[in-house]
Amino acid sequence: MSEAGKRVVEATRQRAAVYAHLFKVLREKLGEDRAVALMSEAIHAHGKDKASKGYSDAARSGDLRQAAREFASPDAVKQFQFAPRIVSASDAEAVIAMSRCPLVDQWTEMGLPPGDVATLCRIARAVDFGTWEGALGFVLAFEGTRGDGKDECVLRVRKKPAQGATDEDA
Repeated sequence: MSEAGKRVVEATRQRAAVYAHLFKVLREKLGEDRAVALMSEAIHAHGKDKASKGYSDAARSGDLRQAAREFASPDAVKQFQFAPRIVSASDAEAVIAMSRCPLVDQWTEMGLPPGDVATLCRIARAVDFGTWEGALGFVLAFEGTRGDGKDECVLRVRKKPAQGATDEDA
């Protein structure tokens, strides 16, 4: 891996540590529910901002296949850190799995209890909701995460139903 790639990996580990320490302080001062809400709101905003600048016009205009390709980028650093891959993709739905998570790895190495790792994972994935729902206009659901003890994080992304349509119509 390039020197720049190694720096990105280290920055991600540092981000995980900052999330953990920030969560601990906010939880002590404000309570867990408020800490989770505030951190999630800020991280969601970051994901929305990052995606509004970092995704192609096609992805931002509703091309779900293109958005999935960009999210599961073959970039060596992203692959090393998260190993994202497209499990399936159509015009209406994409399933993406990630078999690595440096954030969860860092929290585990820090000796955090599994409940805190799961909570921090829930907070951190607000960035993905900011990306998929906030900036790109899709609907995101997680079907499992490494922070909850699963082998992979599995994201199911769907087109939003048309106004007035029900889920059965989509």
